[in-house]
Amino acid sequence: MKKILKSKLLISLVLACLVPASTYGHEGHEGDTKEASIVAPSSESLFNITDTWVSSDEKTFQLNRLSGKPTVIAMVYTSCQYVCPLTVGNMKRIEKSIPATQLGKVNFAVFTFDPDRDTPSKLREFAKTHGVESSSWLLAQGKPNSVRKLAVSLGIKYKKTKSGDFEHDATITILDDAGVVKYQTDAMNKNVDGAIVALKQLIH
Repeated sequence: MKKILKSKLLISLVLACLVPASTYGHEGHEGDTKEASIVAPSSESLFNITDTWVSSDEKTFQLNRLSGKPTVIAMVYTSCQYVCPLTVGNMKRIEKSIPATQLGKVNFAVFTFDPDRDTPSKLREFAKTHGVESSSWLLAQGKPNSVRKLAVSLGIKYKKTKSGDFEHDATITILDDAGVVKYQTDAMNKNVDGAIVALKQLIH
């Protein structure tokens, strides 16, 4: 069984690497906003990825650090001037919808596409600039292969350009407390009501 799962993951990783840039949801930070969509719950948990990440406070961790609480998760890079700030802005809108008494029951996690440039100090600067410094938020970098695994698991396509920037899908994902995808929406969609409803249903 493990061999089959590893083979499927390897095939997914190869296919992700071969996706042409024109299929990306926000190529070069452009593109039309897609409708929010609910994805079928996955039987696979993101916590099965056991790679090590480094948080903005320079501590190492694995994805299962997020277990026990639903998580709002997205992938960005700090040099991005348009799509990524809007993505974080929409995550903050979701955060503001949660009653103060329940905020401690939700994780907000942001992982960078760009570990070479997005050092922990750069992630701290990004967090400060965008007002995401509460203990509910986690910003992190990982090795390129770890980033690829996470992106594949979330169904996010991305590609590094010659300029060093990234063409990438912009997606906000809601995970349950076991790390399974329960809801996804285009991060550029101004209407985050669906994500809010999905998240509130997971808060215990």
